Amino acid sequence: MTQKDAPQRPTQRITTFSSKASSSGSVVSERRPEVSPKTEVNEQAKPAASAPRRTTEVDVANALLSLEREARTALTEAELGYLMVNGSRVALQYRQALLLMRSGPKKHRVVSVSSLSAIDRNSTFIRWVESLASLKLTGENLSKIVSFNARADVTAQDLDASSYPFAQMAFVPLQLRDGTVFAHLLFTRENEWDERSLVSAARLAETYSHSWEFIVGPKRAKRRLQSKSLSFALVGTCLAVAAFLPVPLSVLAPAEVTPADAFVVAAPIDGAVETVAVDPNTYVNKGDLLFAYSNTELSNRLKLAGQAVSVAEARYQQSLRTSFSDPAAKRELAIAQSELQLKAGEYDYASELLAKTEVKAGASGLVIFADKDTWTGRPVATGERIMRIADPSKVEVTVNLPVSDAIVLKEGAEVQLYLDSDPLTAVKAELTSASFHAQPDAAGALSYRVRAKFIAEDGAKVPRIGLRGTAKVYGDHVLLGYYLFRKPLSAIRQWIGY
Repeated sequence: MTQKDAPQRPTQRITTFSSKASSSGSVVSERRPEVSPKTEVNEQAKPAASAPRRTTEVDVANALLSLEREARTALTEAELGYLMVNGSRVALQYRQALLLMRSGPKKHRVVSVSSLSAIDRNSTFIRWVESLASLKLTGENLSKIVSFNARADVTAQDLDASSYPFAQMAFVPLQLRDGTVFAHLLFTRENEWDERSLVSAARLAETYSHSWEFIVGPKRAKRRLQSKSLSFALVGTCLAVAAFLPVPLSVLAPAEVTPADAFVVAAPIDGAVETVAVDPNTYVNKGDLLFAYSNTELSNRLKLAGQAVSVAEARYQQSLRTSFSDPAAKRELAIAQSELQLKAGEYDYASELLAKTEVKAGASGLVIFADKDTWTGRPVATGERIMRIADPSKVEVTVNLPVSDAIVLKEGAEVQLYLDSDPLTAVKAELTSASFHAQPDAAGALSYRVRAKFIAEDGAKVPRIGLRGTAKVYGDHVLLGYYLFRKPLSAIRQWIGY
């Protein structure tokens, strides 16, 4: 193959901002690094005094090869970024290096600095470097190597530009295979950048770009270049439009499966429960014994009432016999009869109380109460609820809706119950009633009592009484914006008082 037929390698274009600035700005010159054959012959003909410089070039070449090997073995972005700013010092002889990622069409963000493990985003130096990159890397300069003197640039005359010791800077682009520039390396030093150093920097940039594209991927690298302001505008527009979408207002509240139309077993008399004859959650038939009182006092009271009846009856009989001959005894007969009736009434009352010491089931169903030990030996008052008898096939949902989540509810509103035992399945129900006044629940918090009946579905089992879960209660349709900001708006209004 002849030299003419050999493929030509594209060379990196280099833009140099001269320190001798004109009145309109820096003088820009573009040139390709070339090495004259004559120069190479003269260098070979030099005596041994030039040996140290040739050794330096060999060291630079070895450093380039070593960096290429390390770049190919890098596994993460952080590892490769650390190598870029800290490992290139031997090859380029710089004093400080920074890696700037493009976060938009005109935005550059410093992500790594040589000899620093963390970056202070509020540092004036970091902000100055990012503003300097936005100023220099525009138009065609975005894909070129740009070298300049920061102090001589009239557009960078500020405290950082005048105090920074390494004024000679060079921006080296990192680009994907399709030419998309995704980052820049900034190298700084005291001496002006020469052609040979910039050629080495361009070679390193090609290696780093290849490794970065391999680690990150071209699609992900290009997504980072999209304008965030445009993305925020699109997201904001979508959210603004979505805020006017109608959605059903709903709230979540704790719920429990409770019996519907349960038969309440209350204490018929005052006294102490002696024994409980049934276990919780067992099925009983009508007339079965549920529990019994301690009947010692009532038994003695019945005996005394019986004796009092016998005495009153004997007195009445005596008055009746003597009333035929003694007019005074005849007058006492009515009194003795009244006393007999009174004592008989007391006996009947005591007998009735004694019969109530054994409480029997008034209906067939499932007995619901806490525990036998809770009631054994416990004194109860007349009317106090002790247990309930419920039909297992007739159940409903009882929802304790907190006052802070109260919404307008209508009869027939949709209710979905998610049981703790099966949180992935929603049991549908229909609202039947809601209390108008809030009452303390078991936890002591004020809540509204909401009841709903289950909707019968083919093949669906009725939940067991006592199961707990979370109910989602639906109200009227409202705007999505109101649905999301209902509570914050309520808190703000309570705080400002309007």
